[in-house]
Amino acid sequence: MIIYKFGGSSIKDANSIRNTCEIIRHSTNNLTIVVSAMGNSTDLLEEIINLHFDNQIIDHKIKELYSKHKIIIDELFEESPVKLLEQIQFLFIELETKIKTKSSESYSYIYDQVIAYGELLSSLIISFFLNSINLKNKYLDIRNIIRTDSNYMNANIDWEESQNQYKKHIKSFENNLILTQGFIASEKNGNTTSLGREGSDFTASILAYLMDAEKIIIWKDVLGILNADPDYFDETIILKSLSYDEAIELAHFGARVIHPKTIKPIQYKQIELQVRSFFHPSLKGTSINKQNITNPLVPNYIVKKNQIYIELKPRRLSYIDEHKLIKIYSLISKFNIKVNFSQNTATSFAFCFSDKTRNTSEFIEKLKSEYNIHSMKNLEIVTIRHYNSNDNYILANKKIITEQRNRETAIYLVEEIS
Repeated sequence: MIIYKFGGSSIKDANSIRNTCEIIRHSTNNLTIVVSAMGNSTDLLEEIINLHFDNQIIDHKIKELYSKHKIIIDELFEESPVKLLEQIQFLFIELETKIKTKSSESYSYIYDQVIAYGELLSSLIISFFLNSINLKNKYLDIRNIIRTDSNYMNANIDWEESQNQYKKHIKSFENNLILTQGFIASEKNGNTTSLGREGSDFTASILAYLMDAEKIIIWKDVLGILNADPDYFDETIILKSLSYDEAIELAHFGARVIHPKTIKPIQYKQIELQVRSFFHPSLKGTSINKQNITNPLVPNYIVKKNQIYIELKPRRLSYIDEHKLIKIYSLISKFNIKVNFSQNTATSFAFCFSDKTRNTSEFIEKLKSEYNIHSMKNLEIVTIRHYNSNDNYILANKKIITEQRNRETAIYLVEEIS
């Protein structure tokens, strides 16, 4: 079994889907395909969710989402399949019901029930199209396989129960081309959960673990894993091979190509992961495997923009000890904040997170009762893995707010100098 994962950019429109399906056509029969939502569909669904919670009108955004998928269907098929259109309509009725029904449920719960429709729509359309070009496939709702806890928006995998569900459901799918969704799962009561933004890579890794797959290929719009983001750097180098540990480090620091949770399940079973270009499918790209070799060993540059910096100092005559840190991190967890950088001393604790985080003002208000707060916006985190003395140019026109270093990695929190 080989797992293919296609992200949103590889299925963003009809031409991209045709290209993706040609890659599938020239591949092995024993294949499981994991797809993300199409293009910016997840962003649109997040807008719908946020508008709903802000008591704003959402109908125009739902229409935009429908129109986006209907245009793709019209361009893919000479005559749109009636059964496909009926199922798409049903999904949108479900979506509207879930977002418009008054509920006392939390933001994170509603988020997961609604956000899943991006993957459900894309996988349904692609499954129908594959069948129409004689690539017969079995459509699998991944929520029947992957089980999690109820930590909505960033659920944790119940590996034992997922294995049980796999054994229960997958027999009818053996020796078939399987088409399923990334990013989503379900908890024991059947409610939809999600694995965190960009979690489709993780889904592919989970399936590889459950299926004892030969390898995973993640198809991207880049030639492989690069030593820097081409959006920010003019010159980049393809990393031909990485060890599992090195890939985990790069993902942890924010390299955008691989989801941070992806590597551990495949490392445990020594399954190879390849990152390849869907524009140039014949090229080898990058291999992450059991060989403890990074080739070439060059500095890696990772940039996270639009960061909010918070520094806390106790109001009373006290220190930042482990008890205070536990309380701070409990509040961070409650507000579903992902900390991208942290630093503490005896008298202060500082951390960064994305300015896209919801309810930031409310979060800061909760901290004010115990701490004096200094905050800054529009900062960047620049991480250099395997840094050397020639890396200073990366920090040109930037003011360093604070930095951290060890033998392998330098991390800078910086502000752009205007």
